[in-house]
Amino acid sequence: MVSTLLVAAVVVFAICLLVAAVTLFLSVIRFWLDQRREAIRAELMPELFVRLEQPDPDWAGWYESHSRLERYVIRDVVSQYLRRLRGYERQQLLSLAAAASIDDRADRSLDSWRLTRRLRGLIWLSLLERPVSTDRLRTTCLDHSTTRAAAARLLLVCEGETAADDGTSLLCFRNDERLSVFGLDTLYRLNRVDASALTSKLIVDGEWWDEELLLQSLLVLAHCRLERRSDLLEWLGELLEHDSPQVRAAALAAFERQGWSQEIRARVDVEGALSDPDPGVRTACYDLLGRWGDTSSIEWLQYAVVTDPNERCRLTAARTLTKAGAALPSAIDVDPETEPAEDAAAAIEWARAEYNPPRRAAVGWS
Repeated sequence: MVSTLLVAAVVVFAICLLVAAVTLFLSVIRFWLDQRREAIRAELMPELFVRLEQPDPDWAGWYESHSRLERYVIRDVVSQYLRRLRGYERQQLLSLAAAASIDDRADRSLDSWRLTRRLRGLIWLSLLERPVSTDRLRTTCLDHSTTRAAAARLLLVCEGETAADDGTSLLCFRNDERLSVFGLDTLYRLNRVDASALTSKLIVDGEWWDEELLLQSLLVLAHCRLERRSDLLEWLGELLEHDSPQVRAAALAAFERQGWSQEIRARVDVEGALSDPDPGVRTACYDLLGRWGDTSSIEWLQYAVVTDPNERCRLTAARTLTKAGAALPSAIDVDPETEPAEDAAAAIEWARAEYNPPRRAAVGWS
């Protein structure tokens, strides 16, 4: 028994020693490569910038004249400066990329089974702004959310006629997955000028979407330019009855983006929103009323300042009134049977103090 344990201990020690040796060896090699790349970069940068100013830099011959490691550094420099440069210098870098066949290799990498290689190819294609057909992107990029987001960004930068529709369809391909930050930003950029692509998809399929994806889409709508479509307004109005208070609040935020009109006013149940049990929904309603700014909205806000049971909501309503330039209710308007007078008065005084802060006397040298 003792000998067996001893043998096992020796084997474990040998394995650990081997792993440590391999790790150390790889670390040394990686350190040497990093140092070598930095040295090569310092040598190549001046020559590269000189060639950028030449009318005929002969990129193909210059690229082929370098070693494999030097070519790697050249590609890394090109990817870095394509993000920064515009105009003539960018066109020169695109010519260098074409001479190095970077665009062709990036396009071929879409057929790889490796996720990282496909992502690298999509990044390069986006930097080069090289169009790829939507059918090809659907064939190669639908299996993972990261590749779908990268493919949608490629459609965005290439600015095709159907980029918004195709990119939105790629991002919302799975209705049970929330978007990453990169995907959410891409969805906003695709729809910020004309959100018809997203609104059409929401009206048709939004009923079956995951709640988090629905919230993200409503967040985008709250920051995009929208058409006043009756079907969109009807769909947003139905969301005010949603089980989730976050969805109800997000729907009110989307209504706020629409501005004020009789049609929009008829779609929003203000009384229902003001009596919602969730403070977030009531706060969103106060923001909407402040955006409308009509006489009825101001009266509702004044009523909320003295009746809302949540102190943050009362303060929000009071702040909204001061921003709109409307009069705040006085403490004598408070109904003691529904709300303690001191709580409403505190919100009123706080909003007034924020709007008209006391001035400090200037102190200087006499």
